[in-house]
Amino acid sequence: MKTILTFVASLCCLLVTAMSGAALDMGNVTGLWLFDEGSGDVAMDSSDSGLDAALMGGPKWVSGKFGSALELDGVGAYVEVPAHVNPTDAITVSMWVKSMTDTWAQHGWFIEKRDAYIIHPNADTKNVSWPICNGGCWNNPGGWRDGEVGPEDITEWHLYTVTFDSATGEWNIYIDGVAESTMTINTDPIDADDGPVFIGRDTCCDDRFGNAIIDEVAIFNVALGADDIQTLMEKGLSASLLTPVEPADKLPTTWANVKAQY
Repeated sequence: MKTILTFVASLCCLLVTAMSGAALDMGNVTGLWLFDEGSGDVAMDSSDSGLDAALMGGPKWVSGKFGSALELDGVGAYVEVPAHVNPTDAITVSMWVKSMTDTWAQHGWFIEKRDAYIIHPNADTKNVSWPICNGGCWNNPGGWRDGEVGPEDITEWHLYTVTFDSATGEWNIYIDGVAESTMTINTDPIDADDGPVFIGRDTCCDDRFGNAIIDEVAIFNVALGADDIQTLMEKGLSASLLTPVEPADKLPTTWANVKAQY
């Protein structure tokens, strides 16, 4: 009996290992911009979507959290991602940001697709909001600033990751891999917006540009779980998504080895 129980426990561990992190996969990536070019006026999309982004207003190439990054001047520098329809059923958006000011100098500029979603820094605070349009804007049945949260020092590098899953209504803001703000909102899908995405600019109003260094931006068409987001925090996007992994037949091979022991 002890041998059988040990065998079953080993099988469970193998299955959990195989299933965990399943969402952290390039097949679930809508766009991935590592900003590792180090020069030029294009940020390549490392996903299969072909959404190579244009650098507008002369952002400066600098050292980043991982490799190179872009320094935005707060005046007119930003990144424009080509028009595409955003994920609607579920979404994760993630980016590294290091502010050049002690509080956010402008509203709303992290990353925005104004008729669908925004990671929205709130001017004169250290907080960020995560307003989405779910059957209307924003965060129905609540408001755009509901759940706003921020770290103690925004002049240090922080990973901001936000999620929404229309199947459950679960809405999250993660900072440095930790869920700092969680709500349950309406389960309506995110409104579809077929326009561009702006990184470092809020097109709502004049002069809303980021004064910060930004690195490793990603959009997923799933709501990543806490373990996957912690992996992004610890390893970065390139190592988490683009580094070769074990062969697909690893589980069956390991399963055969387990059976052989018994």
